[in-house]
Amino acid sequence: MSRRVWLTLVVMVLSGCRIVSQQELADLKNPPNPTMANIDQLWQQKLVPQIQAEARPLATLLKSLQSANDFDSACHTYGYRSQAENPCVFSVSVRGDVTAVNTTSRSGRMSVKDESGDTVTIQVGPIIRGTALRDAYKGASYQDFNDQVLFGEYGKAINQHAASLMQQFAPKVGDKVVVSGVFSSWDIPQQLPDITPAAITRQ
Repeated sequence: MSRRVWLTLVVMVLSGCRIVSQQELADLKNPPNPTMANIDQLWQQKLVPQIQAEARPLATLLKSLQSANDFDSACHTYGYRSQAENPCVFSVSVRGDVTAVNTTSRSGRMSVKDESGDTVTIQVGPIIRGTALRDAYKGASYQDFNDQVLFGEYGKAINQHAASLMQQFAPKVGDKVVVSGVFSSWDIPQQLPDITPAAITRQ
């Protein structure tokens, strides 16, 4: 081995150089988003408590929206959106009796006759549609992520928690439940919106 090669190896060892994998190299250039690594904790300790704290009875919220001067001011008062180009997300509560559970479709639904007398549709999964849960959370937005794909994966991971919640709860017709959840809208709703659940309990 030549003296030059030997010296080069010594310098590499002393400087802590090592060969990295392609994945490690990609992570160095584009570090994994910390929000993605802590979704379980985010769901339990931040997102669900936020929605429960902000939830208004659905019937009461809809009446307030109908009497609002315009949707932008109503969103500012009763809902949340991280950017003007996003739909507004509202946190609501529904309390009443389960009157139907339809799981023939993978986008399952249940019907709850709310204490207001209205029948409300709640998503039960296993496929939870939309990004309302993701967009409701005030602790993260698109700017906190590296790209649109990762932001989409973040939303899917949150929806999976909602699907798991409903699967474990296994609602049945006749159950008396309280649901805290969200819906998103571009305008004042003209009909009852479907609700994406974040928490559910039996009364």
